[in-house]
Parts: sequence; C-alpha cells; structure tokens
Amino acid sequence: MKETNKNSKFAFTKNNYILLGVGVLFIIIGYFLMQGGGSDNPLNDTSEEIFSFRRITLSVIFCISGFIINIFAILYSPKGE
Repeated sequence: MKETNKNSKFAFTKNNYILLGVGVLFIIIGYFLMQGGGSDNPLNDTSEEIFSFRRITLSVIFCISGFIINIFAILYSPKGE
C-alpha cells in the first residue's frame, strides 16, 4: 500500500501557478512589444518610430503589470488556510 502524509502541504496551489503563468505571459508580451527593427541610417531622424506609444508606454505597462501579478501570485493564499 502507498502511504500518504495528510500533513504535507505545498506552498502554492493551482491558483498560484495559474497567476504566475499569467504574470510571465504579460512580461513576455511586454518585451515583444518593446522590440523593433534597427535603423539602416542612424543619422536619419527616426525618433517617431523609436519613441512610439507601443514601445514607450504599452510595453512598459505590460511588463510592470506582469511583475505585479507575479508578486501577488507568490503572496496569495486562500482564505481557508
């Protein structure tokens, strides 16, 4: 017979792992939004493409949201425990 220890508890539940996955996904999406092509002529004024809303604002929002979700996922514990 296989013995099971009823007192053994894992630190994370299924909900913690789901939240961690969502947080990592947000971070990855944020980094993909940051990337962009290089410039053929660095002397050319391409500041409109470099300083676009997607790269400067949206990607940072995704990355910071992902880190906040991960911190919450690590600290989250169900109310019954």
